[in-house]
Amino acid sequence: MKTEYSRRSVVGLGALALVGTVLTGRADAQPTPGNEKAGAGNSKTGQGSATRTRTASCNCGQLRVTCKAPDPERISLCHCNLCQKQSGSAFAIQARFPKEQVTIEGKSTPWKIPLEAAKVLPYRNCVVAGGGGTFHFCPVCGSTVWYMADADDSRIGVKIGAFADPTFPAPKISGFEEYRHPWSMNAADLPMQHVG
Repeated sequence: MKTEYSRRSVVGLGALALVGTVLTGRADAQPTPGNEKAGAGNSKTGQGSATRTRTASCNCGQLRVTCKAPDPERISLCHCNLCQKQSGSAFAIQARFPKEQVTIEGKSTPWKIPLEAAKVLPYRNCVVAGGGGTFHFCPVCGSTVWYMADADDSRIGVKIGAFADPTFPAPKISGFEEYRHPWSMNAADLPMQHVG
């Protein structure tokens, strides 16, 4: 089932996502200066998307992730309680890119949550589905920028709010919808609209 969103809804979701987003990650993937990888990848995906260069960063700009890749095939919106708690928002949106198409600059602090720990959290979370992982946030301003899922060590996940780009493609999948805030998918319908 394909869900269509208006441009206004996508911009509203992007604004909500600017608070920050998180899913899963992996501790041993932390690049060190000199071993970051940047790959050109394929110039086209099966969907015909051209290679683009996009840079995500934390609020202070110290931690940056540059993706030189076609639009990602996996862009997910997660309503689980862990994503809500980590993002400080009603949901989290993230995209995964092949590692060879990503360059990470700056320092990050990792938060590792193995599968066993995720299983005993007192709330439902997407880390169980991801098999555990590591989230990387800026030690200066605290923004979570990237992650790696233990079950998917070939790709790096990036919080799309960190791109601060309302033209970033919309999510393709949504999860943990039973935890969804009822108003969260209808931001354009809120009674008062912020201008600015």
